[in-house]
Amino acid sequence: MNQLRKLSGMTQEQLAEKLNVSRQTISNWKSAGTTPDLESVVKISRIFHVSLDDLLTEGDAGTADKHDEQITLEDLMKINLLNRKMTLLLISGLIFIITGILNFAYVIALQSTTLSTQYMLYRYIVTGNYENAPVDYTRLMIPSIIMCALGAVLFISYVVENRKKRG
Repeated sequence: MNQLRKLSGMTQEQLAEKLNVSRQTISNWKSAGTTPDLESVVKISRIFHVSLDDLLTEGDAGTADKHDEQITLEDLMKINLLNRKMTLLLISGLIFIITGILNFAYVIALQSTTLSTQYMLYRYIVTGNYENAPVDYTRLMIPSIIMCALGAVLFISYVVENRKKRG
């Protein structure tokens, strides 16, 4: 059970929370001071997707070695795939947020430039018209708002999936 917990990236506290027991109880099971009750064994088999037979015969030397190799390879592949997906989700969310913020900053800078005294004087000299440039800044903000929202959704998805994985 200890190896399954470590392979899944779960702490003793997280496993204890899922089983509704204390962390000390998990620690006692690890040190072979006590054994889990039947209800806890069933919950453990469901959490780690291991049959009761495999979980209960884990202590046998011949069975444990064969069982450990199979679990290790399968679990490492699953963990690796999940970590790649989570990393991609996090990076894409952050890229969208950063791009949206940069776009927003560019529009603010553009607005500041067009409203500056130098630009108004330049327009006055060139066109004889002394008014601001007719630019719809709200329409320029729409892409940055959409990018920030999409990035936030991806980032929130990452946080939710990460909590599911650990919790």
